[in-house]
Amino acid sequence: MKIYLSAILIALFSTVSIFAQTEEGFEAATSSNLTKVSLPANALRMSPDKVPAEITQTLEKFVAAGEGKFQQGDSEVLVWTGTSYQKVGLQTTINRLMDTMKVAGWKYEVGGVENGVTVFSLLRDGAKRRAIMGFYGESDGTLVLGWIEVLPTGSNTDSSQNNEQTETNSNGDSNSSIIGNWYNGRVSMVTRQNTITGMTSPGSSTRFEYQFMSNGKFLFTGLAQTVNYSCTDTLYNEKSGSYVINGSQIKLIPTKNYWRKQNSCAPSSNSEKNYKLDPETYTFRIKRNDYGKDEICLNSGTNEACYERTKK
Repeated sequence: MKIYLSAILIALFSTVSIFAQTEEGFEAATSSNLTKVSLPANALRMSPDKVPAEITQTLEKFVAAGEGKFQQGDSEVLVWTGTSYQKVGLQTTINRLMDTMKVAGWKYEVGGVENGVTVFSLLRDGAKRRAIMGFYGESDGTLVLGWIEVLPTGSNTDSSQNNEQTETNSNGDSNSSIIGNWYNGRVSMVTRQNTITGMTSPGSSTRFEYQFMSNGKFLFTGLAQTVNYSCTDTLYNEKSGSYVINGSQIKLIPTKNYWRKQNSCAPSSNSEKNYKLDPETYTFRIKRNDYGKDEICLNSGTNEACYERTKK
């Protein structure tokens, strides 16, 4: 896909210039309007009517590169700047955002990097497949990220055309009834506001998700964020491998067990490593919760955790 990075650079500088001249047209954002995931602290959303023409044209190029195969969906421009952002930096901010996207089921891929500008794509499979393309870059201590949803030409986005199949109940075959995505998580309703800058940051949150595939493979992603005023601790885990079911027991055999630990106020303590590949065995059951949704409960023998089905 041919993307003109020089145009992206112009768009980047235009956005930073607008922000430097006036803060009008920007609003604090704790979550993305486009993807609905939570955003790293101190994010600002740019009002659509204030987005420079260079950014709009750049995002449209992602769609045009499909040579008529795609049509344009919603788009969004986000900005991080100021002292709090500069303490964290570009890479940590992007890592946090993309870790959250992965936990929400998105696959992240970098398409290219040139002159400090990164072009990327995001894809989420499921009954309603979604694709997003975007870019990010930094100028004068300000990170700008723009992204747009790419839709198949002539697609009907009416949810009635994308209903998921009826969920398998707990009396179904064990091997087929676990296939799908299951999550457990919470988001704190408490937000914190900096009394000096007025910036708000989201409260603590966790999200853990298992994906069991019909080919005997599994994927687990876990994200835990703890916010203490201007400091954020983030712990991310991505685990994948194969699974074997024997009656009411499921054995997970990992081939990947990656961990990343970050502290926005103490970057020297940040770490990432590939951990032990020890098999895990659980007793599992599938039940209906109080909201009429299927849940899979995994019991390790010392504790039990339940995960609600999100899609099959």
